[in-house]
Amino acid sequence: MKSRVVIIDDEVKLLKALKKALELEDFEVFDFSEPGAGFEFICRHDVNLVISDIRMNGMSGIELLGKIKQRKPDLSCILMTAFSSVDTAVTAVKLGASDYLLKPFELADFKNAVYKVLKNRIKATPVAGEKELIGNSEIMRQVHKIVDSISDTSSTVLIYGESGTGKELIARSIHRSSRRKDKPFIAVNCSAIPEQLFESEMFGHKKGSFTNAYADKSGLFKEAEGGTLFLDEIGDLPISCQAKLLRVLQDGIFKPVGSTQQLKSDVRIIAATNKTLRKEVAAANFREDLLYRINVVEIELPPLRQRREDIRELAVFFIKFYAARHDRQISGGSEDFFETLRTYDWPGNIRQLENCIERAVIMKRSGELRAADLNLPDDSNLDSIVQFDGGQPLAETINRIEENIILQALETADWNYSRAASVLGLTRQSLHYKLKKYGINKDG
Repeated sequence: MKSRVVIIDDEVKLLKALKKALELEDFEVFDFSEPGAGFEFICRHDVNLVISDIRMNGMSGIELLGKIKQRKPDLSCILMTAFSSVDTAVTAVKLGASDYLLKPFELADFKNAVYKVLKNRIKATPVAGEKELIGNSEIMRQVHKIVDSISDTSSTVLIYGESGTGKELIARSIHRSSRRKDKPFIAVNCSAIPEQLFESEMFGHKKGSFTNAYADKSGLFKEAEGGTLFLDEIGDLPISCQAKLLRVLQDGIFKPVGSTQQLKSDVRIIAATNKTLRKEVAAANFREDLLYRINVVEIELPPLRQRREDIRELAVFFIKFYAARHDRQISGGSEDFFETLRTYDWPGNIRQLENCIERAVIMKRSGELRAADLNLPDDSNLDSIVQFDGGQPLAETINRIEENIILQALETADWNYSRAASVLGLTRQSLHYKLKKYGINKDG
């Protein structure tokens, strides 16, 4: 089967040249001069690789990369730019780009980059689908038992768990084991959707229905038709949006913005949150009727500190996965390496463990990972900052503690703001607000 490649660039002459070059290499190529149209295609079809320019009208390549990784986190992407800098390249790679190319480039270099990325993807594929299966502790066996019992149904599912515990992996596992497995799995972070754009994102819109609606757009419910729609962080959804979502779940129909036609919906809903929704209902922040609608089956994922016996197995998986992805010759980990992992509390849970090991693999390059290769925050630092100084107001003491915790998270995430926000259970916007509040920046 031919590898399917999507190329997106508003420089049409170059776009056609790159398409022809890959078609001569026997790739199936789809080209788009408008990033929005390319993104719509990527959402609806199986694609092996996306190649995109960074500077484009309507949507930048960095923005496009973020949207792609939200929908299809394992999809490989190469970014191209004539305006690059080291910072731009680092940003692209940290957001998930597999490689980047500086214009102008030789076609031979372009093709080599494509082959390299696809080769690394093939090497990583055999273990990539096993993430959700990892964990043989008693508490995880109970979780998997529930997953097995509900996979062949279409019931709505609500997954509780701290940030980074693997809620989306469980949702994908349910989808892959269901009758809907050959249909789309669409994941969306509810906290990332602006309230005023909720209906457009969820239900789509017609051309001209509002300012900047230059073309028809299919919403998430349409894209997920016949499959599964995963609503992450549903507890952050504004009340006004909750009512609109409830209507679709109750009636099974929706209407795109600007349309008079009602469309039927055949979508399984799996929702997730790190909040206690019953408390949110009591505080009038969440609709009780929506909670009942999404809470037919409830799964609670434990934090990693409550399943320490799974840490070694998870670590071994991540070492193999990232050694293959980054072409590193890592043979495994020493006993002191695994013991350090086992005894650490992991406030960011599996996501923090994964980020920590990926960084260690990248920096080590070859050989056996040891405890010294880990870049973990020192718990003793936290002990020292928690010492209360009676001469300071409580608010100042709390701010001092929060500032230090944020700094530790940034160091753990190698100053990747998205990862640090995930470790802290914050949105990127909230993290940037706090960075500004405390005057925190990488250069000190």
